[in-house]
Amino acid sequence: MDMSKTTDDFGHAGPVTSRVALLLCTDLMFGSELQAISRKAGFRPVAVRLGSALPAGDILVVDLAASGDWESSMKAAVARNTPVVAFGPHTDAEARRKAKGAGASRVLSNGNLARDLPNILKEL
Repeated sequence: MDMSKTTDDFGHAGPVTSRVALLLCTDLMFGSELQAISRKAGFRPVAVRLGSALPAGDILVVDLAASGDWESSMKAAVARNTPVVAFGPHTDAEARRKAKGAGASRVLSNGNLARDLPNILKEL
């Protein structure tokens, strides 16, 4: 049996990696994009559900447009010294402020997500 491959939380086979990207996103379009960016950067994407215990990971990426209490997940990650990157509409200043207050090290606009997240992941 080939142990160099595994299946991630989304059913995709790929190389085994010990780095985990926790993805809190309810939007299918951004979710697929986050999975692809994570895999390309050498991370195993793991879906995080609002209201569930936060699994161990190397970074938490949060969609600020997700309905629910994403701030608690961010605070839990920060308490573990897990970096947090949030993204959302550039026009939602209130959500961006809340994300910074909850400990996000970076808050990206939706438009800059595909450009900036790969570089952030490579720096980890």
